[in-house]
Amino acid sequence: MLKKEHSDIRRRQPLADWLRAGIEALLYSSVFISLCAFGLTVETYLLTGLEVSLPMAGFVFLATLFTYNTSSLQRMWRGWRAGEAGQPWSIRHQRELAVLAMISLAGAVVLFFLFELRINLWFVLVLALISVGYTVPLAHNRLRPFRSIPLLKVFLIALVWSAVTVLFPLIDAAVTLDSSVMLIWLRRFLFILALALLFDIRDYTYDRHTRTLTFPGLLGEHYTRFLSLGLLLLYLLLVLLTEEGEILIGLLSASLVAGLIVWHASEEKPRIYYALLADGAMLVHFAFVYLAVS
Repeated sequence: MLKKEHSDIRRRQPLADWLRAGIEALLYSSVFISLCAFGLTVETYLLTGLEVSLPMAGFVFLATLFTYNTSSLQRMWRGWRAGEAGQPWSIRHQRELAVLAMISLAGAVVLFFLFELRINLWFVLVLALISVGYTVPLAHNRLRPFRSIPLLKVFLIALVWSAVTVLFPLIDAAVTLDSSVMLIWLRRFLFILALALLFDIRDYTYDRHTRTLTFPGLLGEHYTRFLSLGLLLLYLLLVLLTEEGEILIGLLSASLVAGLIVWHASEEKPRIYYALLADGAMLVHFAFVYLAVS
């Protein structure tokens, strides 16, 4: 009996290792957060009653995947060697992530020109520079990336994500950017801003060591959570004023899930809490809207 139990445990162990490795690869390669961007882009089409453009959603997915892996490209460019065991997953797999970044960039460029996406190229480039400059200095004489500017990083995240997932698809669909469209953009901005504050909480110690002023450094972790919840309440107010029926119920439900994630956030939470749940709140947001219109 003991031999049988030992054999069962040995068989289960490789499966658990494979599962853990798969989850780590999904999260820390930025494939998961790129899927979140894909989902929010599709959600914009659903909210406005437009036909979903998979080329545009695919472009957003690939552009996000490239942007989030540019730090690996930078490390390879500077000649960093692959990390040893015990270092962060992204350091140990920086070569693979650099290749993934280049493939993603090539794919995004192909989609942009092959399907003649109707987005102003300068608009795309400005957002791309902000996104890349968030973590990677854009010039050798500027040693600090945008994220090091006091209190700015959460607003940059919310600005880029809301522009890419709301304005990109609607501009491509030739929709007039009237007040109803800008309200959708503002809602998305507030929702992303509320979630972005959680990553300030996660990175509080790191930001303090690098002398980067963030909202937890200014207000404390406790009040930063309340600020995030306040932003979600503003988002809910706009939703109540602009939506109705099943979509309203779906967005309210998604906000409740996000609120629970915010309420339980703390610096002591493992990084997977933020990579899976805080980012995943965006995918939940899309899922509730998809169910509402199905």
